[in-house]
Amino acid sequence: MKQKRKQDNDKTDKNGFPELASLMIVLFAVLYTSGWSFAYHYFGYFNVGLSALELPKEEFFIFSYWVIEDNAVILIPCGLFVFLLIWCLLYLIKKFSNNNIMYYLFLLSLPVILLLLFGMSYRLGTYTAEKRWIAQKNADYPAYPCIEIFQTPGASPKELNKSLQSGCYRQLIQNKDKVFVFKPIKSVPQANISTLVVHFSQIHSMRLLPVYNSCD
Repeated sequence: MKQKRKQDNDKTDKNGFPELASLMIVLFAVLYTSGWSFAYHYFGYFNVGLSALELPKEEFFIFSYWVIEDNAVILIPCGLFVFLLIWCLLYLIKKFSNNNIMYYLFLLSLPVILLLLFGMSYRLGTYTAEKRWIAQKNADYPAYPCIEIFQTPGASPKELNKSLQSGCYRQLIQNKDKVFVFKPIKSVPQANISTLVVHFSQIHSMRLLPVYNSCD
């Protein structure tokens, strides 16, 4: 009797793993979607595409943390409710696997819920990107330090080379072979941002300054 009960418990535990694994897959996919949406729209305000930035995929999960942080009050309880609902659906799908009507009913409802979940995560990423962009713009981009770029001889016209050395540009981001800089106009904060991409092959040296104010 004890051996039979142990076998039943082992079977129950094993049957619980697929639900947990499925929930973890959905969780990571949702986090990735919200992080990707944030990055796509946020850097879009700087007129820079994600393909040009060549961001590592794991950074999207870091961006998703910002989405969670800015929307934690409503996101945590809603997220727990949705994932509990998905877990219940997975359980009911397995339980009613011998009942064709109930099985297909629960099975058809699962993609609808997942679609709504991914849609919500995408919209939250968009909303958070806009919110953070407006905050940066109104405060004169306090997250981006001024930078001086000294180019190799003949890399750019003299006027641009002089402008890059003035320390009026701000560093947006850099990857393995490029640095992205922009020059905000403090007196016209509503002006669209134009981002300049400078390849490392054209740079002799760079200096980040402990300054976070625009020249104008």
